[in-house]
Amino acid sequence: MKYIVGIDSGGTKSELVAYSLDHNPILSKIGGFGNPAVSLDKTINNLISLIYECVNELGRDNCVLIAIGMAGVETGNCAELIKKYLQGAFGVNTLIMNDGEMACKAYFGSQDGILTISGTGSSCYVQKDGKGEMLGGWGHVLGDEGSGYHTVLQVFKNIIYMLDRNIPFDNLSMKILESTGGCSRSDIMNFIYNNDKNKIAGLFPLIAHSAQDGDPYSAMLIENAGRYLAELTELAYKKKNFKGSVKLGLKGGVFHNGSLRSTYIEEVQKRLNCFDLIGEDISTTRAVIYLNKSIE
Repeated sequence: MKYIVGIDSGGTKSELVAYSLDHNPILSKIGGFGNPAVSLDKTINNLISLIYECVNELGRDNCVLIAIGMAGVETGNCAELIKKYLQGAFGVNTLIMNDGEMACKAYFGSQDGILTISGTGSSCYVQKDGKGEMLGGWGHVLGDEGSGYHTVLQVFKNIIYMLDRNIPFDNLSMKILESTGGCSRSDIMNFIYNNDKNKIAGLFPLIAHSAQDGDPYSAMLIENAGRYLAELTELAYKKKNFKGSVKLGLKGGVFHNGSLRSTYIEEVQKRLNCFDLIGEDISTTRAVIYLNKSIE
């Protein structure tokens, strides 16, 4: 049976789903992270392992198309290099694009819309009149406000502020430090500088749970993230000169937090006159269905 493969290649993990040509999912796999800005070599190796598992089960000759939405793909000539490696390894037509663009295709197809993404990193992809543009998504050095990584990093910056001034740690800081192995200067620096950003971002649920338990500092961090993401959505709306109602989509693990999602929606309601929010979390991998139709 012929099939197509969609991959959501993110900073924490990669999701692969194979679809039959009549659009039914027939196989799903989860693999390691796939962000070349974190590590190009590991990204390529993780993707090759993930795709190999798929074609080994379904047959390499039956694969018609592989489409990959990848965080950090704008870095250097990463897209060309990764495409070369994958096509050389599997001999299958391969498309590689920014994860925001691919997710936008999954949510809206060819229609207009704004997709706001927040997971390990954050970004906003807007699609209008057949053209797309990414806002935010500058990576952990230049931006990524509203993301899991950025929010966790705010806690660590607060921790070192208190440590330098002999200020007692708050409850959230104690929870974070307990989960990372220590509160000394060397413990903190070792964790931040010797771990991938996806591992650091993996501490975000601790902040979310603390906020749900009523910790005011945690709640402030969650609210600030929601406001920033709403601001990014508004910026996309204005930059592309939308008029009236617009379709909005939300993507990424950070939006699974109820408080952040609520803050985001409240802020967007203040900033936009009318919008149609897509409530379901649509897999980025489904974009391969649209992409396969467009090249047939």
